[in-house]
Amino acid sequence: MSKSVYSLVLSDDVVAAVDRAAYALGSSRSNLINQILAEYVSFITPEKRRKDIFDSLVSVIDGFEPFQVQSRGSDSMLCIRSPLRVKYNPTIKYTVELARNNGSQIGQLRIMTRTQSEALIEMLDAFFYQFCKMEQKYIHHLFPNVVPQYQVGQGKLIRNFSLLKEGCKNNEIGTAIASYIQMIDRALKACLGADPSQWDGIIEQIYLEYLKETPIIC
Repeated sequence: MSKSVYSLVLSDDVVAAVDRAAYALGSSRSNLINQILAEYVSFITPEKRRKDIFDSLVSVIDGFEPFQVQSRGSDSMLCIRSPLRVKYNPTIKYTVELARNNGSQIGQLRIMTRTQSEALIEMLDAFFYQFCKMEQKYIHHLFPNVVPQYQVGQGKLIRNFSLLKEGCKNNEIGTAIASYIQMIDRALKACLGADPSQWDGIIEQIYLEYLKETPIIC
């Protein structure tokens, strides 16, 4: 959304109050005034859209014990941690970064862990490759016009999200992202505790349960 400079005549007391509120929110004067005016005229700014999506995502994730939501570093990024029950008890981090526009491209999910264990990195890469292969098979069958983008390597998975239909509400998008994170976290932990020969069956079963919810993102 483009921005321009406008000249406004405002009361000094009002500006001082706005500055105090902006400081408390970690925002700027211009950004806060922009949000206030947008809310008054019922206009949904990209910033408000991202906030609504994250609020819905957090409200769902907070209800599940393994997940710990970190404080938001910016209005476009949210990090969630989940413990891995493997040697040295590392955590897996899910970072959701939302696009700064209101189009069908929502943003991306990055999954990674900080570890020096080559064995764990190899296991994560193997899981991510198998998961992406399984997911692509079903996406190609159910949504032939959708081509998800993945990056896998060094114990990390990056995948883009896009909407499968128009008109989705912000709370629906946030809930959908939360459901996806829950699904892949469940599949990952189930596979790390099983023999690799069983991974395909585990991933497929969990993914099919997820598809029953009729996902709105891919």
